[in-house]
Amino acid sequence: MAFKSDLAQDAAKTFLNSEEFAEDITYTPKGGVAKVIKAVVNRKRIDPASEDAGRILINQCEIFIANDAVSGIASINKGGDLVSLAEVIGGPLVNWVVADILVQDEGAWQLLLQK
Repeated sequence: MAFKSDLAQDAAKTFLNSEEFAEDITYTPKGGVAKVIKAVVNRKRIDPASEDAGRILINQCEIFIANDAVSGIASINKGGDLVSLAEVIGGPLVNWVVADILVQDEGAWQLLLQK
């Protein structure tokens, strides 16, 4: 196997496994149909860039999802795609907008969400 295919398999089988790190979220592409997928959710408050030192950005979180049409999402529409997940574990579902693509590789997307 090649490194790229290993990376995609590791993302799906380990990190995006609900027995390990992941939870179910609902991802709705702009103009598309909602789909339940696995994601690792980072609910920690995100620190701002250095020019805004001293402030904390709230109403944001990060998710890691599979870069795959079957078990994840194959393309991202910043500002248009919606994600439904709880703001706190066990809380009510909240709709978030995909604000930015932080990282993309062969196996996964890291996305910044904003309420």
